[in-house]
Amino acid sequence: MSLLEVKDVNQYYGGSHILRNVNLSAALGQVTVVLGRNGVGKTTLLKSLMGLVPIKSGSITLDGVPIEKTTPYERARMGVGFVPQGREIFGRLTVEENLQMGLAYKKGGTPIPAELFELFPVLKQMLGRRGGDLSGGQQQQLAIARALAAGPK
Repeated sequence: MSLLEVKDVNQYYGGSHILRNVNLSAALGQVTVVLGRNGVGKTTLLKSLMGLVPIKSGSITLDGVPIEKTTPYERARMGVGFVPQGREIFGRLTVEENLQMGLAYKKGGTPIPAELFELFPVLKQMLGRRGGDLSGGQQQQLAIARALAAGPK
């Protein structure tokens, strides 16, 4: 059984039909890639999976549980992670505070997972630095680490 199942998903922006009967599945422990040229709906699909953009019809299930009507924060709690295209880190917060934001729905005092610093050692060296002061590549590492902090499926 797939971890994530998307069946016949349709989504519109106004009168423009953006996603047309999209179907895909992603298995646990495997990499699934969505490829396509500009303007074909890749970002819209990801935003729909995260609940940032509502779908018009179809279904999205995670571990067999329908999630298409759940909020983005409920999906995050269920194990969906999302790294925005533009990084969207909190520029005035420190690296450590940005990483703690990835743990926002967990119990207070939950430590930042040590594995994140194994993946991105530069972040450990810059815990006290503001996110907005990092290079573009470092900000991208921070955005990915923030999404991984909560342990998405």
